[in-house]
Amino acid sequence: MTTPPNDPAMTDRLWVGYHPRALAPLVTLITFVSLLVWTGQWYLDDISNLAAELGAWATFAIAWGVWPALLLVFLYRTVTFTYRLTDRAVITDFGPLCYPVEPIPLALVGSVEVGGGWLTRLLGVGFVEVRAGERVLRLKGVRNPESFAGEVRAAKMAAQQMN
Repeated sequence: MTTPPNDPAMTDRLWVGYHPRALAPLVTLITFVSLLVWTGQWYLDDISNLAAELGAWATFAIAWGVWPALLLVFLYRTVTFTYRLTDRAVITDFGPLCYPVEPIPLALVGSVEVGGGWLTRLLGVGFVEVRAGERVLRLKGVRNPESFAGEVRAAKMAAQQMN
């Protein structure tokens, strides 16, 4: 029995995508603003005057019209944003509405940083910045960003040892 030839394809180490929890701060803000605008006619005189002038339908449209757009953003990001770590590169895809992103070879990775707002960090979501020279690639909405960054660092070390 013969052994198969080496596969020239890159070996996947980790494959993640945009986590839905990453939109929690935006959803919270829009919920608050929507409720304020919708119920503000009872609490705030200025908004009450606005409601009287524009009518109940306009107030309703202002308060709830943003939700379909937010739903589209949610679906687009969770379905199309993918972050792939292989044995040779960090590969990202932000979907068909964005320009393609050139993969970052692990040999060129300088530093890997983790960040995020206090609410997203509380939810276990954040971003990972991969720096390669002047180039900075920010991977948004990563679940357990410290773990992903650790995997990138480990893959970088393994790639350096292979070379």
